[in-house]
Amino acid sequence: MALHLEVVSANGPPALLAMAKALVGEYAAMPHIAGRWATPEADISALPAPYVLPAGILLVAHEDAEPIGCGALLAFAPGIGEIKRVYVRPQGRGRGVGEAVTRALIDCAGQLGFDRVRLDTAPELLAARALYERLGFVAIPHYRDGLLPGTLCFERSVRGVQDGGAGEA
Repeated sequence: MALHLEVVSANGPPALLAMAKALVGEYAAMPHIAGRWATPEADISALPAPYVLPAGILLVAHEDAEPIGCGALLAFAPGIGEIKRVYVRPQGRGRGVGEAVTRALIDCAGQLGFDRVRLDTAPELLAARALYERLGFVAIPHYRDGLLPGTLCFERSVRGVQDGGAGEA
């Protein structure tokens, strides 16, 4: 099966928005999210907002009609985008879905005029951490208020995503 990435928009196909809401709902139910996301139900209901152009984007990865992963990008500060809600269903893990979504989000960040992207993750997500490091993200101090102790933060330049290089960190 071929992996496809699609942008979710308010006026797009309702089935695609439903896929996005289902995937983000699964993400919100993961144990590492408890206490890290204050308003998941309201935020899922509001999708695709706030991840809409020109300040952001919401992607769904699917194989044929089967949703398998998602991720979002949102303006954080001038020149900086924040990657959020990267999630891959268990059947897609270890197959490059998370990497494809993350690379696409970095590419979208460049297209939206961001110079850098940031993200935060839970320390127990070892595969995610390895992916981010492989893609050239470097550890940074907490960049926003309200992060739980132990949360890991990363940043990278949007340059260099196509060649797999680290870009400038």
